[in-house]
Amino acid sequence: MNDLLTVHDLQDLLRVDRMTVYRMIKDGRLPAFKVGGQWRFSQPEITGWLQEQRASLEMAEVAPATDESQQAPHVLPLSCVQAMQSIYAEALDVAAVTTDPDGNPLTEISNSRGFCNRVLSTAKGRGRCALAWRPPNGYAQYPPIRTCHAGLLCVSAPVRVDGQWIANVAGCQFVAQGTDWSAGVPALAADLDLSESELRAAAIEVRALSADQLARVPRLLQQVADTFAEIGQERAKFLNRLQRIAEITNV
Repeated sequence: MNDLLTVHDLQDLLRVDRMTVYRMIKDGRLPAFKVGGQWRFSQPEITGWLQEQRASLEMAEVAPATDESQQAPHVLPLSCVQAMQSIYAEALDVAAVTTDPDGNPLTEISNSRGFCNRVLSTAKGRGRCALAWRPPNGYAQYPPIRTCHAGLLCVSAPVRVDGQWIANVAGCQFVAQGTDWSAGVPALAADLDLSESELRAAAIEVRALSADQLARVPRLLQQVADTFAEIGQERAKFLNRLQRIAEITNV
């Protein structure tokens, strides 16, 4: 009978070892029967079984995370995120960072400058920046540009995978051209216990963006956040499929 498959055929088809095939038969996960003491498999039944497994994998939902901040590094490939974040930062001449939902960085800050490096060198400064990197609740098409605790501008958007908030992406460390924002430097230096003269000197490096540049910052940032969400969604599906395949084969 040409439509019968052997254990060896199943090994090649499923890419598993002989013992795994036997376990799947024993557990009732594979349709099989014996001919002369040897296990055989109906090719049409196996074809139907494979189609069912594939359909099940395609429809599988990503398991909900119990800890969103710990889930993000598993779903987002951070080396890829770092590279894409850096492209955004350099293209717009701003700084950029990807964080967990609480604003704690998951990546290195791309294109960071001396002024904010000094602010971030203090625990209080890092805490306030983390708050600035959190996106606002509810906005229309693009995230709004806001003023951070240091007097600079910042924009941030959430990254959601399967409806779950797993990360933020933020663009920061810039001001609008013609804005006299440095009046607050003395108070900031005193509050963070930093050298006022050093902070003033570093303030010269802060980027001043034109109106056209400012308009691009939130629009492109939202595109970056959407891209990260798509990458996370596909990777979550892939990880879920691997888990389901491991369950099916019991490897």
